[in-house]
Amino acid sequence: MLLRVLALCATAHAQSVTGVWHAAVKLPNGDFAGFQLQLEQRGNAWSGAFLNGPDRERSSSGTFDGRKLRLHFNHWDGVLEADFDGTKFAGVYTRTWRREIRKREFLAQRQPLFAPRQPPALNVSGEWTLEVTDAGKRSIWQAQLTQTGSKLEGTLLAVSGDSGLLSGFVDGRSLRISRFDGIRSTLLAATIGSDGVLTGMMDGTANVRGRRASEMREKPPDATAYTRMKDPRERLRFSFRDVDGRLLAGTDQRFQGKVVLVNIMGSWCPNCHEEIPLLKELWAKFHDKGLEIISLAFEYTGEAERDLRQLRLFQAKYKPPYPILYAGATEDLEKTLPQLENFGAYPTNIYIGRDGKVKLIHAGFDGPSTGTRHVQLKREITELVEELVQAH
Repeated sequence: MLLRVLALCATAHAQSVTGVWHAAVKLPNGDFAGFQLQLEQRGNAWSGAFLNGPDRERSSSGTFDGRKLRLHFNHWDGVLEADFDGTKFAGVYTRTWRREIRKREFLAQRQPLFAPRQPPALNVSGEWTLEVTDAGKRSIWQAQLTQTGSKLEGTLLAVSGDSGLLSGFVDGRSLRISRFDGIRSTLLAATIGSDGVLTGMMDGTANVRGRRASEMREKPPDATAYTRMKDPRERLRFSFRDVDGRLLAGTDQRFQGKVVLVNIMGSWCPNCHEEIPLLKELWAKFHDKGLEIISLAFEYTGEAERDLRQLRLFQAKYKPPYPILYAGATEDLEKTLPQLENFGAYPTNIYIGRDGKVKLIHAGFDGPSTGTRHVQLKREITELVEELVQAH
């Protein structure tokens, strides 16, 4: 009888915490980036997922003893630890970031953490051009927004690619959209004045000012002209080892007379994860026609053991048919690939023709949340590779 009662209590307790929670992580300025957390239990195993619209980032393992929740997100080298008081969770999300440990305060409850206080006074749907200034550095971004009533969704686009889908609302003349996926904690909180100018903050640190794209002369950087070869007459030189210690170099016979796509990436880079399906499609379609793909991974820490562990997890998850080489830490790129000028985006793809010369360098990747931009980019890249493999 006692065992039956305990079993019933355990089942009731699991039902009380499984399902979707409204969650947020704290930003440097004290504001919060909101998202949703889904908790599931199967037998004694617990799992969680960060939800951002249809995007779902699942934990690799998890535990919950009725009081403490612990979820591991191995692909991001992160862990969520939170205490449960019977109604809400509070704790910390921790992950490795470059050469330090980054911590974000975390909270979750059943009721929404943020909600509009008044009906929307305008519709912000469409494309916006944003001037983003962070630590004195100015850059031009784009925002794609879709508003339905008070509900707002969108994505932010820098030269490195998109932010993933952000969700939120319009409150009078203000808007708030955010995302957290284990790597990116993103929040755009802004107000639009009667003059149509958007002003606000991004991620709690960057000042944002913008207008509708049709009203702005200045445009974001051209992804195909952002990074260049210092001397376009030279062949790109690289030589690194794969995760098993095998040395591969651009001068190897396997690359001679081939079209080579050199993919500069990192296992920590969400856009690099989103790009993998396209790279695998290109390999399947064009490898037998003369395409080689090779990824050069620049990782956060420069600690070989930790970085190689993350790369092995990346390979196990996606099973790319082409090699991934460990190229060192992110800050090593200018030293190890000195032929590149103005590098600044992960991923960056370098397209090399059969003659060994660089034909195009494309910075960043527009993921599925960008809609037609994603479809168009995939089509353009596929057409480029097909043109290169057909050239003799």
